[in-house]
Amino acid sequence: MKKVILIIGILVGSACFWQSCTKDDSILIDGDSRESFVSAWTAVDQCSKQTYGVDIKIDESNSTQVIIVNFANLGRPATGIIAGNNIYVEKQNIGNGYSAEGNGKLNGSVITWLSYNYETESELVECTATYSK
Repeated sequence: MKKVILIIGILVGSACFWQSCTKDDSILIDGDSRESFVSAWTAVDQCSKQTYGVDIKIDESNSTQVIIVNFANLGRPATGIIAGNNIYVEKQNIGNGYSAEGNGKLNGSVITWLSYNYETESELVECTATYSK
């Protein structure tokens, strides 16, 4: 009788051990934070007082980057880095003699560009903008 109880105890203990060691993939997948930024946006520029379209797309070559098409209404794409709800455009040459940089924050369906600038050899423009879906 003691052997039967011992065997049952070992089997129950083993079942608990194996159950607790199963792989749970759901804790390993957080999703892609870039997805919240991907959309067609309407930009309102505080400096130029212009409203214009901007598209943000996933950069397939880098898991933290997006491509911002028509950044600062310059008709040129810029590369942005996503970190949580923040977007950063490190200083970069975006073509046609322009360089650009900036940083913004996503809150719901609005990106507030706390600051951004673009420059040429003869001009530096510093501004803020709001993107909305």
